[in-house]
Amino acid sequence: MRRAATTLFALALAAGVRIAAAPAQPALLDCAYEPNGGEMQTFTGCAWRDGQGRLHLASQHRARLTYDRFGLASVYVEGWYYLDRTGRAAAVVAFDNRADPFAEGLARATVGDKIGFIDGHLRMVVPARFDGAFPFEHGQAVVCVGCRAASDREHITYIGGSWGCIDRRGRFVTDLHAAKAYVACSPPD
Repeated sequence: MRRAATTLFALALAAGVRIAAAPAQPALLDCAYEPNGGEMQTFTGCAWRDGQGRLHLASQHRARLTYDRFGLASVYVEGWYYLDRTGRAAAVVAFDNRADPFAEGLARATVGDKIGFIDGHLRMVVPARFDGAFPFEHGQAVVCVGCRAASDREHITYIGGSWGCIDRRGRFVTDLHAAKAYVACSPPD
């Protein structure tokens, strides 16, 4: 039997047939969250990424998350995420060692090294195209392009680049202009 299998394998290779290897098991990742409203705890091997890089949290851990009134919970897995009850996840900016809170119904979300904004349904409503962004206030958010993050070990801000203000649809309400640091948006009339 072994000789027959070896012969078939050799014939397949000679014919140019590709033989797929068994799929590798995804690497398990640690996560941290506040189970059932308790203290922050770290759990070993509770999450993994699929072939497209999407985050998955084991169902027994999803059941222990503390969900807000909108059905979202935050979890740390190599960065902060919001998850809904189905397990769909969106990576978000860290703020005060937690997931960025929603401001005016939107939270800063990350895709690669760019920042955009998600709504309470985890939909990207302002595409991730900024290098820096601050939360919405009075219907506008300060954003920057070409800036870089700077930290004082406790807080992160952005320096350099071009700055402007966007509305809730991601449209610029002020033109981008060079500035050394944060600029302020004018409240709408």
